[in-house]
Amino acid sequence: MKLLPLLACLCCCATPLANVVAQDRVLFVRGADRSGGFLEAGNDDQRTEQLADIFNVSTSGGNHGWSQLRQALEGEGYLVEQIIEAAENGSGPSQGLPVAFEEMDLTVYSVLVLGSNNASYGAVAVDAVESYIRGGGAALFISDANFGGDWSDAPSSDQVFLDRFGLVMNQDQGTYVLRRAQDDFLVTDHPILTGITAFDGEGVSPIQALNAGSVVVRAKGNTRVNEPPFGNDNQGQSRPVTVLDGALTVLEIDQGRIAGHFDRNTFFNTNGAGTDITRFDNKQYALNLFAWLIGEEDPVFFDRFE
Repeated sequence: MKLLPLLACLCCCATPLANVVAQDRVLFVRGADRSGGFLEAGNDDQRTEQLADIFNVSTSGGNHGWSQLRQALEGEGYLVEQIIEAAENGSGPSQGLPVAFEEMDLTVYSVLVLGSNNASYGAVAVDAVESYIRGGGAALFISDANFGGDWSDAPSSDQVFLDRFGLVMNQDQGTYVLRRAQDDFLVTDHPILTGITAFDGEGVSPIQALNAGSVVVRAKGNTRVNEPPFGNDNQGQSRPVTVLDGALTVLEIDQGRIAGHFDRNTFFNTNGAGTDITRFDNKQYALNLFAWLIGEEDPVFFDRFE
């Protein structure tokens, strides 16, 4: 558990410093305004709404908000924040500009969520994130075609970071439920799967691991690779999934942790597009996922779900 900066603690001047409880901070990286929704959006508002903003509270049919995920994390005591990539232009479809991770103190965050980011990141920013993870930080990677302006935008934005760890983000293809009873859980006793019988996704992007032992929950069916030769709108070629493709893929690297989850839809607000956080065990799965990333593997936490 990482401590908040001293200045943040001192602002609670009515509370003795010794009694201040430090919160684990989670930082979501969101794509730039108007940079998403190439498959489904028809206007600027829809392009932005596709980006799974943690402050999007809509529960209308087909929403793409993550506010209920944020609220669930806050209910566990996490401090949840968001940073948004800058838009390259003032109106109309836009590309995102990279966040200057190299200028940030990432160590104040317990988890960095590379969510709807779609900008192109250079080596200096990637170096900063790699150093943060190896030094004890954690990162969650989630991709989706509608997180960008074509099939490749979002997975390519993730890939420059994942290259450092032997992981590969695929493009969208497939809709399915992962079930314990159907032997989809390959590491059945993994802490993330404690108390979980099923979770699902819609329009999924599995994460390939060079080390098959990192695949905790298998992918199914076919997936699209995010590499040439590309078709229209940079759509990759379809292939059957292998044992290296995961709906949930994890790594422990040096002092840090990485997880790749196969779909944004798992965590949408109630009535979200395709599925949402209220279906199956999606909410508890989300809480277990963040708890593992942060390292909260206290048996008291997980025993309550058995």
